Amino acid sequence: MYPMLDPTNDFKTYLAPGQQLASAEHFGTSITGSLVVTRLVKDRLGLLHVTLRDDRGREISAFAEQVEAAIAEGHLVPAGELVGLA
Repeated sequence: MYPMLDPTNDFKTYLAPGQQLASAEHFGTSITGSLVVTRLVKDRLGLLHVTLRDDRGREISAFAEQVEAAIAEGHLVPAGELVGLA
């Protein structure tokens, strides 16, 4: 297992543990689609992985670039942006 890293010193991303995201496809439904960034870990090759936990406790791991691309394309949004949209 690799130790968690300090995101301010070890890699370049705006993602951080505790950050809340939501799936844009669930706007206006009873499904929350909420995700919380729980860990940022670099592997042996230097690739940054993000672990997200959903509202049912399931963990999802993806490359940071994939999560950032999903945000940029509007598939994921910061949870604060959902206020008033449902």
